[in-house]
Amino acid sequence: MSCVSFREESMREMALRLSLEDENKRKTDRSITHERSIIIIGSKGVGKTTMVYRFLEKEESPKATIAMDYSFGRKAGKSLVKDVVHVWEVGPLTSSLLSAAMTGSALTHSPHHTTLLMMLDLSKPEELWATLEECLTIARSAMRMSFDDNTIKALRDCRKRENNPKNETYEGETEPFPLKLCIVGGRYDEFKEFNLDRKQLIGRALRAAAHGLGAGLHYHSCRDTSLVRRAKDMLSHYGFGSQLTKGVCIDYEKPLLVPVGLDSFTQIGLNFGQGRNAHILESIKQMYVTHIPQTTKENENPQDLEDPANDPNFREPIIDRLRAQREEEIGILLQEMLEGRALKIPIPEPM
Repeated sequence: MSCVSFREESMREMALRLSLEDENKRKTDRSITHERSIIIIGSKGVGKTTMVYRFLEKEESPKATIAMDYSFGRKAGKSLVKDVVHVWEVGPLTSSLLSAAMTGSALTHSPHHTTLLMMLDLSKPEELWATLEECLTIARSAMRMSFDDNTIKALRDCRKRENNPKNETYEGETEPFPLKLCIVGGRYDEFKEFNLDRKQLIGRALRAAAHGLGAGLHYHSCRDTSLVRRAKDMLSHYGFGSQLTKGVCIDYEKPLLVPVGLDSFTQIGLNFGQGRNAHILESIKQMYVTHIPQTTKENENPQDLEDPANDPNFREPIIDRLRAQREEEIGILLQEMLEGRALKIPIPEPM
């Protein structure tokens, strides 16, 4: 009896060990995976949710992202195991929410298989660079919250090798972002009506920033069938590991398409010499903001900030009624306190 128990215990231990080894391999393997993540941040109302819904072929109408939305997609692969893409869409630009998405993605696969997608509003050039800077600042902070220094260094070294597979001498011009990165310029349907000089200035700045960060650059519009198809192809590449359709477009009269590693400052018409990446990005910024000054959040009208509770898409009758009742009770209590009728705030007994 004891021999049987010992043998059964050994089998359980072996199963547990193999399971833990398989899980650890999934979380650390840089080359092989059946799961990937795409984390999307960027400008408000630029069409992030719409792009995700088109990619995942969801039929329902997109709603504004209040905090963070999670969705996933499956695709039959070469093996019996289906490939899975986890899509995390972060609404407010906060390092805590973005860190939660990064940490969540690392539960199922290595961070080497996570792509950060920054979507910027091309139709608002006076906010574009400020939003890009805010995204980068929040992303770097979130990475420090999610990963240790050794992991971040390993990610950055891997990006360098991927962007420079032939081990050619670096131009001293790029310091890739640790995670795979893609910059998407949204609302191209409005942007294309700008004059050529403005489109060229914005296009050169975005190409330079993307190249300096080791990122791809894609223009997008949910109202353009060909660009929707191109966005699906791009998301399938990052989400399922499919081959990206070959092609480069650097004509500023057309929607730009510049995959990672297929651009250079020389092609863009810029020369920064040998300098650190931070200095290069600052030079690109000065080139941009000299012609297009940026508005800051301090200049925003508080009335322009929407309260999701007033959005009919988010109505919850029971919760809304309880909230209104609670607000009424708080108002009465505050009034009594002001009139001296309530000496202290009543604290409910713990349940």
